[in-house]
Amino acid sequence: MPKSENLPDDSYTPREKGLQRRNKILDAAEASFIENGYEATSLQEIMSKAGGSLATLYRMFGNKEGLFKAIIERATENLSDSLLPLDADNPEPEKVLNALGIAFINVLTSPYVGAIHRLLISESARYPQLREIFMQTAPERNLRRVEDYLRKLNQRGYLEINDCKIAAEQLVSLFKGTMHLRSVLGEEVILSEDEKAHYVESAVSMFLNGCRSDK
Repeated sequence: MPKSENLPDDSYTPREKGLQRRNKILDAAEASFIENGYEATSLQEIMSKAGGSLATLYRMFGNKEGLFKAIIERATENLSDSLLPLDADNPEPEKVLNALGIAFINVLTSPYVGAIHRLLISESARYPQLREIFMQTAPERNLRRVEDYLRKLNQRGYLEINDCKIAAEQLVSLFKGTMHLRSVLGEEVILSEDEKAHYVESAVSMFLNGCRSDK
C-alpha cells in the first residue's frame, strides 16, 4: 500500500467520465468523514461505497490527507460561488455589503458547513494539518476577498481604514454573531429573509459608522 507521504499524480487530468468518478469518491469520502470522523474512516471503506480500486484513489488524491484537501477545496469553491462578487465600482457600497452579509449568513448557518466544522474541531488536535488545509482554502481565501474590497473603498475615499485585514475579520465577525456557533453545535438555525436583512443591515451600519471617511 502506498505510504502516507505519496503525492497525487499531477499528470492525471480526468475527462468527463473520470471527473464523475472523482466526484463519486469525494461524495463517499465526505459522507464517511462526517459520519465517522477522519481517523476512523478507512480508504478501503470509502472505495467500497464509491466503487473502484484503491489504486484509482491514490492516483487521484495521493493519500488520505490529499483526499480531505480535495473535499475542502471542492466545498470552498461551491460556497465561494454563493458569495456575490464584490464590485468596488458600485456607487452604493452599503448595498454591496448588505448582500455580502446575507450570503455569509446563508453559508455559515447551513447544516453542511456546520458538519464540516464539527469534523475539523473533532480531528484538528490529532491532525493539525487538516486545520491548516481548511484555513488556507476557506476562511483566509474569503477574508482576502473582503479585505481587497475594503482596500478599494479606501482608495476611493469612501472609507478610512488603517488595517483592511483586521477590518475584514471584524466585519465577518459581525455577520457571524452567535448564529455560526449555534449551527456548529448542531442547532438548525432558521431565519426569515426579513430577519436576515434586519440583522445584516444593523451590522453593516455599525461597521460603516466606524469606518466612513466623512464620519
